[in-house]
Amino acid sequence: MSEVISNFYLMKQTILITGASTGFGKLTAQTLALGGHRVFATMRDIKGKNAQHAHHLKQWAKDNKAKLEVVELDVTSDNSVASAKEEIISLANGQLDVVINNAGIYGGGITESFTITDYKNFFEVNVFGSVRVANAFLPILRKQGSGLIVQISSVLGRVIIPFGGVYDATKFAVEAINESLHYELRPLGVDVSIVQPGPFPTEIFEKVFQPANQSVAAEYGLTTQLMGGFFEYFQKTMSDPAIPNKPQDVADAIAKLVETPHGKRPLRVVVDKIMGGTTEIINDTASKVQAGLLQNFGLNELVKN
Repeated sequence: MSEVISNFYLMKQTILITGASTGFGKLTAQTLALGGHRVFATMRDIKGKNAQHAHHLKQWAKDNKAKLEVVELDVTSDNSVASAKEEIISLANGQLDVVINNAGIYGGGITESFTITDYKNFFEVNVFGSVRVANAFLPILRKQGSGLIVQISSVLGRVIIPFGGVYDATKFAVEAINESLHYELRPLGVDVSIVQPGPFPTEIFEKVFQPANQSVAAEYGLTTQLMGGFFEYFQKTMSDPAIPNKPQDVADAIAKLVETPHGKRPLRVVVDKIMGGTTEIINDTASKVQAGLLQNFGLNELVKN
């Protein structure tokens, strides 16, 4: 790689991240800002529910002399996304290099106990929210002929653990959407990478979405007992200080993707030290199947490394 190209990829980038009030979003925003990038850390309701989180991030940026700005963006609202886009593009003088779709909600329970309204709420945030943000900013990346979309998924976008069916469904959906984007945007100079974290002790588990039809669980007998034991085990694992999965690992993996040259970024990155390489096995197998499938349809150009 020439010195000019090397210097290009060392240049600091302008980055948007959703769901930056807590958890992976906040850590990633801070990690990227400390790395010298300009970060627009977005979250909903910065004058209400998330006012304290917004204030802390702004103060952190000031204390660390970091280029981090907090912008209100609710991924479930067309108007909010449009307004945030206008504000960010104005502040950044039309430049945007990276979009990180991180905002999401989690919940578990007997699948039948989730109502249609519950399903709609999950998909509105985890799936439609990421599509809404990507569709808003993709015209900028396509026009530039460069850029990166990072979609935060989960190992549960590849494997199924009972009692997480609705959440898993949203992650399977974003996996499919973003793999399609990966192929379609590649010829245009825009990379798409999917980050698949395992179970991590973040604030997302402190605000678990509860299914509306709780009475159904009483009719599931042994299954309900098994669910209780699983959740107890899971909570114990998450509260163990020795848990090998540290949230900073996810932020570091995203930062590495941001700083990797165009065309060298992998489609999927697993960040997990608990599940014994299960997700990697599925990813490796699926990539071979996909390569063969696309080649059969004459789409070899889309699967080149």
